[in-house]
Amino acid sequence: MTETPENPQPTPTPAPAPSGPPAPDAGDHAFSPVTSSASTEPSAPAAPAQPAFMAPGGAPAPQPYQDGLPPYAGAAAYPGAASDPIVPAFPNVPAYDPNVPGGVPPYGGYPGAAPAPKKGLSKGALFGIIGGAIAVVLIIAAAIIVPAALRGPAVTASDVVENYLTALSEGDAEAALEYVDPYGEEALLTDDVLAASLELGAIEDIEVTEVTDSDEYEATVPVTFTIGGEQISRDFQVYSYGDDEWQIADGLISVAGFYGFEGLGLTVNGVEAPETAYVFPGTYELAVGVEQFTIEGDATTFVVASDADAEVLWDLRPTLTDEGAAQFRTLVRASVEECVAMKTLTTPCGMDLTDIDLDGHAPVEGTVTRTLTAEGQATLDSLTAEVSSGSIVTSYDTIDVDMTLQGDQGGAISEFEVWFGGYLGSPKVDFADESPAVVWE
Repeated sequence: MTETPENPQPTPTPAPAPSGPPAPDAGDHAFSPVTSSASTEPSAPAAPAQPAFMAPGGAPAPQPYQDGLPPYAGAAAYPGAASDPIVPAFPNVPAYDPNVPGGVPPYGGYPGAAPAPKKGLSKGALFGIIGGAIAVVLIIAAAIIVPAALRGPAVTASDVVENYLTALSEGDAEAALEYVDPYGEEALLTDDVLAASLELGAIEDIEVTEVTDSDEYEATVPVTFTIGGEQISRDFQVYSYGDDEWQIADGLISVAGFYGFEGLGLTVNGVEAPETAYVFPGTYELAVGVEQFTIEGDATTFVVASDADAEVLWDLRPTLTDEGAAQFRTLVRASVEECVAMKTLTTPCGMDLTDIDLDGHAPVEGTVTRTLTAEGQATLDSLTAEVSSGSIVTSYDTIDVDMTLQGDQGGAISEFEVWFGGYLGSPKVDFADESPAVVWE
C-alpha cells in the first residue's frame, strides 16, 4: 500500500503568461505590464484570477496603482522586476530617481509636495510694467494740463468788470448779463433798451484797475469810464463762486421810484416801465404816454451809473402840462354850467337840496334857481388842477353858486334863499380814458 503524505503540496506550475499584445520596445510610450524574472525555486500557488477592470464600452480600464503610486518611466528595475523601462500611466509624472530620497523628486501635483520656486520677472516684463505706469501718469497729466491750457489764464475779478463794461459799450445785453446776477425784473435789461442808452450817451474810455490784493472770495475793483462824455468813477464789488466764476454784485442799478405813474404809460428808453426795475449803467430817457402829462421838474433824461445816481428817480412825479391843466378847467366849467342850468333838486355836480331845512316847508321839485357868482366865475378861470393818482386830476377849490327854491307847507308856497348847504362836489377827470369827462365826488 502506498502512503499518502499529509498535506500534500501541489506540483508547482508556471503562472500563465499574460494575454494581450506583446510588450513594446523600451523606446515606445505605451502601457506595459510589470514582469518578473524566471525562478528555479518552486513558487507559491497562483492567486485566483481577478476580474479585469472594464471601461464603458468594453475597453480595458486603467489598472489602479499599487500602493497608491503610479509606475515611473525610466526607473531602474527592482529586484526581480523586468529590465524594460516602464512608461507612466499619466504624462508629466516624474520618473524614479535613485539619487533622491524615496526615489521620487517633489512634484507639484501630489498633496503635500513643496511648490516649485517662482521665477523672477524678466527685464522685458519689468520695462513693460514701468513703461505702462509712466504712460498712465502722462495720460492723467494731459487730462489736467491740456484743458487748463485751452482755458487760458485764470479770469480775475478785474477781467470780469472789464468784460462787463465792454459788453455794455457794444450793446450786448445778453453777454453783459453773464457777469451779473439779475435778481429782479429784467424788462429794462434788453438789447433795445441798451441800444437806446448808447444812442443817448456812448460808454467809452473804460479803464479798470487790476486788483492784486483781493482775497479768494471777493474783491473791490475801481474803474473809470465815460457815459456820453461824462466822467464816471466808481467801484464794483465782485464775488467768487469757485472755479474762477466771478460775478459782479452791484453791476445793476435799482430804479424803484416809478410810483404815481399808474395809467400814464411811463416808458424808459421806449419800453414800458414796471414799478420797480433794474437797469445797466447808462443813459435813460423817461416819457409818459398820456399827452396831458409830463414828469415833474421837466427833467426826462438821466445818466445812471450807480445806485446813488438812481436816487433822483425816487422823487419823480407826474404832472399836468399847461395844455392839460387848461383842458381840465374847460371840462369842469362846462360841467358846472350844465348843472347850474338845471331846476332839479339834485344835479350830477352835487348841489343836492332834497333834505334842506326850509323852516317846516318841503322843497318843491323843479323850482331851484342856481347862478354862478362873480367869485365862482373867477375860481373856474383859475381852477387848481392836482394830480390825484396816476392819470386822474382833481381840484379842491370851492366854486360859489347862489341858489333859490320854493317850499310848500300845507299848500302854502314860499320862496327861500339857500345860505347853507347844496355845495358842489369835487371834480375829477381821468385823462387815460378815450373821452375824458368830469366825475363829481
